[in-house]
Amino acid sequence: MKKLISIIISILFNFSVSFAESFHFPDITPTNTWIHFVGKLAINNHDPVNNTDEIAVFVDDGNGGELMVGKTIVGTNANNYYFISVFGNETQTIQKEGAVAGDTLIFKVWSSQYNIEKTISHNQFSFEQASGLTQPDLPPVYQSPERGQFGYLHISCSTNISEKNSNYSIPTNSEWGTLCFMSILIAIAICYLRKRSIV
Repeated sequence: MKKLISIIISILFNFSVSFAESFHFPDITPTNTWIHFVGKLAINNHDPVNNTDEIAVFVDDGNGGELMVGKTIVGTNANNYYFISVFGNETQTIQKEGAVAGDTLIFKVWSSQYNIEKTISHNQFSFEQASGLTQPDLPPVYQSPERGQFGYLHISCSTNISEKNSNYSIPTNSEWGTLCFMSILIAIAICYLRKRSIV
């Protein structure tokens, strides 16, 4: 029985550590130049899952693929809002490591609730005027960092999955998702131990 308890504790610890650092979009290496975008995200006309849903920005890598130049988790600064740094290219290197002036920015949203990644089309962006901020191009284009921080670029994403047909899942890379999963494991362990003590 002690062995079982130590196994359960080990599983719970390893699970919480691995998923606390797990995200949908991979990490990127920041460069020395960047621009910022900020805005509100809606998914299927509802609020996103704050501190879990993600947004990433990509550009053409020049070889027929995409290069990720920015990523963020929605709701880390303010509920339902994203704040993302889009990194520019290093001029000292031959390899493309970031966006260059004129690159079209491809925004992608990952919804933890629907477990789906969606590329945002041009008609899913909207702009809100804000004092002191620059109006972004629509569709978004990488500009010189000297233009400063861009205004509110809101995103309304549609997953094309109906609410009643969607599979709701526990986003285990959030605190409450991890706690729910750990509670389920503990309940299973308690049931198992009770059955063993009865026999």
